[in-house]
Amino acid sequence: MSNQTFVQKWNARKREISSVLCVGIDPDMEKLPSNFLESSDPLYQFGLWVGEMFHPYATAWKPNVAFFEKFGSKGFDQMERLFKVYQAKYPSIPIVMDAKRGDLGNTAKEYADYYFKTLKVDALTVHPYMGFDSLEPYLAIGGFVFVLCLTSNPSSRDLQREFLKDDSKELYWKVLELVLKWNEKYPGQLGIVVGGTHPDDLEQIVNHAKGIPILVPGYGAQGGDLNSILLSTKGTALVNSSRGITLLKRDPSNAEDCLKAVNQIHKQMQSYFLEGKK
Repeated sequence: MSNQTFVQKWNARKREISSVLCVGIDPDMEKLPSNFLESSDPLYQFGLWVGEMFHPYATAWKPNVAFFEKFGSKGFDQMERLFKVYQAKYPSIPIVMDAKRGDLGNTAKEYADYYFKTLKVDALTVHPYMGFDSLEPYLAIGGFVFVLCLTSNPSSRDLQREFLKDDSKELYWKVLELVLKWNEKYPGQLGIVVGGTHPDDLEQIVNHAKGIPILVPGYGAQGGDLNSILLSTKGTALVNSSRGITLLKRDPSNAEDCLKAVNQIHKQMQSYFLEGKK
């Protein structure tokens, strides 16, 4: 882990470039431009390209472990090599590992050691279903976790929008209240994940969240509207875009379209901040 906390690092980067864009790294082999498929280490090469192309615009990186894990030891090798490059070339940009871990405490400790001590990521996504003792190992070693709260997928309603017995609030709100409680014991080490497909809920959550960081996936390919997200979060959340800026088509000319897309997002975010809407 960095000597800086995740929050310090991200806030400094946000101020530096007047943006909140979190760049997702999802090397989906079914969507990768054809030129990367010719390489013996396509995940690594794609990751290098994402770094070179998008580092001027990124306030954080969000690699998804599934796309590396799929290939076993070869995938993990490419991921670990990639992280070393990112940490050397882009040390001011934090890495948010999207792994959605959440297991028993002794297992969580092993995950915590791998992600925070071996990989030295700045933050990790986790889910709270097994309760606080499944999350504490990450916090006890100084790690920062984003807890899944209200996710962007359509079937999030199956559980997250269920009302608790004798309570007017949905389950996701209970998760938010628990995170705020846990944050009292480990201040500055917890955030939440709220999908950008829920702009009305986002505004309520931000108003209640007491300034804890919010990671917002669901923008772009999943249908979230950027302006609504910025207004709902008051410019305080990490807004993630993955395939909506990095995997627009399989032809190598993908790069030109990607650059146009990220420039458009960057200008919109800069306009939000520089016009004093924050």
